[in-house]
Amino acid sequence: MSDTVSERSGASVSGRGPRSDQEANRALILSAAAAQLARDGRINMRRLAAEAGVSRSTLYRHFSTREGLEAELREQAAALASREARMATADEDRPPLAVVSGFVKRLVLLGAERRLGRLGQEALEQVSDDSARLALPVLDRVATAAEIAPRPPREWLEQASNQLVHACLATGAREPTDPPAAARALFDRLTEPLDQGIIVLDADGAVLSLNPRASEMLAPAEPAVGERVSELPLRLLYEDESPAPVGAHPLAASVRTGDEQSAVRGHVRGDGTVAWIEGFALPLREPRGGLPYGYLGVLYDVTAQRGWELERLRPPGRLGRTRPVPVDIARILDEIPPHLFPEQFASEARRIAGGPVALYVLDIDGTHLLRLSGPDDFPERLDAPLALGPELAEDGVPELRERIARDLPGASLAPMWVRGRAVGILLALGAAEDTLADVARHGAAAMELAAGYTDVFDAARRRKETEAAAELQQSLLPPRIARVGGGEIAGSVMPAYEVGGDWFDYVENRDGAWLAVADAVGRGATAAALGSIALAALRAARRSDATLEEAGAKMHQAVYDVSRPEFFVTAVVARWNAVYSTFSWINCGHPPPLVVGVDGSVEQLGTVSSLPLGLWERERRFSRSQRRLEAGERLVLHSDGVSARRTAGGLFGIDGIRRALAAARGPSATAAARSIQEAVMSAAEDPLQDDAVAVVLSPAS
Repeated sequence: MSDTVSERSGASVSGRGPRSDQEANRALILSAAAAQLARDGRINMRRLAAEAGVSRSTLYRHFSTREGLEAELREQAAALASREARMATADEDRPPLAVVSGFVKRLVLLGAERRLGRLGQEALEQVSDDSARLALPVLDRVATAAEIAPRPPREWLEQASNQLVHACLATGAREPTDPPAAARALFDRLTEPLDQGIIVLDADGAVLSLNPRASEMLAPAEPAVGERVSELPLRLLYEDESPAPVGAHPLAASVRTGDEQSAVRGHVRGDGTVAWIEGFALPLREPRGGLPYGYLGVLYDVTAQRGWELERLRPPGRLGRTRPVPVDIARILDEIPPHLFPEQFASEARRIAGGPVALYVLDIDGTHLLRLSGPDDFPERLDAPLALGPELAEDGVPELRERIARDLPGASLAPMWVRGRAVGILLALGAAEDTLADVARHGAAAMELAAGYTDVFDAARRRKETEAAAELQQSLLPPRIARVGGGEIAGSVMPAYEVGGDWFDYVENRDGAWLAVADAVGRGATAAALGSIALAALRAARRSDATLEEAGAKMHQAVYDVSRPEFFVTAVVARWNAVYSTFSWINCGHPPPLVVGVDGSVEQLGTVSSLPLGLWERERRFSRSQRRLEAGERLVLHSDGVSARRTAGGLFGIDGIRRALAAARGPSATAAARSIQEAVMSAAEDPLQDDAVAVVLSPAS
């Protein structure tokens, strides 16, 4: 304000003339108007004079109407966008992607500062139109990085440039709180596919340009410029290997429908071999909408991934048996009431084994085996080595055998295995162990199915009453131990009987193994309910083929819609691709994932963390990070109930996790998770005041 002139006195300041004073005042008005528009969403002429430090008469002398002021703001923004674009592309010696990154960042920041969308859609369109020509060098650099040839026609490039400028400005306007992160996310989306097959089509679906990788993936068709993609001589297969028409290719389908398309199709080569190609087709439209001016196709060769999956299938007939089944699961479920299964199964096992048999299950905190059925001659309770929750790991069985041999001489033991985890134990006297193992394996599957119809099993696994929140938490958790493609996952939640706001989840889909941990703020039923809503949103997103980013957005919206301002959820949502050994994740205000090296070192995957779920605006965007796991490395996800556990020397922290991992009784994921659990519980005499979650992923070597 010291640089403005006093209009009433008519005197100049610091030797400036009237003309320079007018220009200075006009600049102050425009600056204050831009700030007001970004802050309030509209311009208030009465307040604007005070905020600019000029009189109202000066304001109206420069801008007699709000419309005139807004028009000049649009022109000013267009000039600024042009200047930023020129500065980003001025250095021709910079690497192509560095130029693209600088261009995107500058325009996103401008969009966040000016919030042009609040002047109407036409404001964004005007600035995009005026600056599109200056974006042409950026597209040239993108084409160079992707090795695309020949250069698309000038008219097509101008339309694409307009769309690029508009996308940058609109991104900044949508993400004004963290425009650098928004710029990085947009840059990643633009450049991530550049090392894949890329093909550019015109509005009619004719080939304009493509790179060598796209040519290779579309072989033996050898697409030529001007040839329609729907007319390419492709021999395609659906995922079940049945013949597919050319129109089933995602590029042809996108041209036909005008919508985004994605699919995996088998491409039969000239020598009869099949390459499996995942294709994504995106219609390109000008910001004003209307019909597409072209299509962008991105092709990924997923032959290796499909081969890895097929190796795990068995030919028809291989899953049959050469000897009778000792326990008919279907008959058990059809004829025996589920609540009578434990007694009936123990009786059947005794008949087959030729001696007394007892069925044991593990309690929910994994500390004891509890007798569910069988004679009282067997102990009512046994210690459970290396158990996680109500499941026993493979590397806990040898120690359990030693205890049984010591305490119950002559007893045989058979774990009840389901996908690498024991959900119960059979103990028998005077029985052959191989016979007992066959009975236990079939009984495990029957027991898992019967548990969905009765509370008998869950009640037996509880040594004391659980709080309502903890019961809700337990009902949402997946198996604590599981084999997944290319590795093993193990997880635990402590304590098992109280609190209830944290959870972990995982599932294995065609796009990899999804993992997630979350912490709902607060305690008790409110935290449990909030956490369960976030988990439900995640599962709904996964089952709708959502991406990581889309899953994060759906979780945020679900929490935002039901929570009060003081409630929120922190989370890490991730995906593990065993074929490429890549770990991708988004972090929503949660402790970062940890990578454990072969030498025992612990590395925090420190990326820019977004706000917790449920905070700020309902419409938020999330961006992923990615890290390749090297041979022998393991991954740990945890909640702050682990790292923030108070000990005599301070906090448990990352050092406590590192020490726990070093003390683990083996390299497995289960041993690591169990060791963390034991270390956290024994770190202090005080009981845990917050849920403590630890999940370990151990890729196969």
